[in-house]
Amino acid sequence: MLHNVKIMVIKMHKSNTTLFKIDKILDELLINARQSIQEIAKKCKTYRQKVWRKIKMMEENKTIWGYTAVVNEEKIGWKLFMVFMKMKPLTKEQVELQINRHKKDVPGKLAVRLIDAYYINGTYDWIIIFAAKDWATARKYYDNIRKEYEEYLLEKPEMVDIIFSTIRWGKINPEIEKLYEFVSP
Repeated sequence: MLHNVKIMVIKMHKSNTTLFKIDKILDELLINARQSIQEIAKKCKTYRQKVWRKIKMMEENKTIWGYTAVVNEEKIGWKLFMVFMKMKPLTKEQVELQINRHKKDVPGKLAVRLIDAYYINGTYDWIIIFAAKDWATARKYYDNIRKEYEEYLLEKPEMVDIIFSTIRWGKINPEIEKLYEFVSP
């Protein structure tokens, strides 16, 4: 049994991502979006034009929103934070506020990098994940959110810092073994 776990861990690190396993071309992009169409075609045992058409179609229908680097904020001296928000039912005004904040790059102007924002179903209605250089900057962004959404909030948002990411945007942390550092003695 332990041997099987070891093999699974080795395979996991080889691709260093979690896959959908329903579309080989999409999975190859998830493994490495910087590889050439020719490389993807070879791995998928198909021809270049088919791969190109499939990728173009996924981009046009917004299956693929874009391509980005996954950053370890700790390596550049930044920290990750999450904000959990309980809101009143969603209104057009709230949607417009949300869209305008993104268009005006409010997070960027407050010196934070917005990583993810989710409208969800459950205990909370919104989860926002962002990076900031320090707690003071994170707190300013948090206060801005509280002020901007005050009339839509059911209760005060909760902000927490992320101690360690095991998986980000489907990519397995290449230093996942550092998770052992958080085990109590």
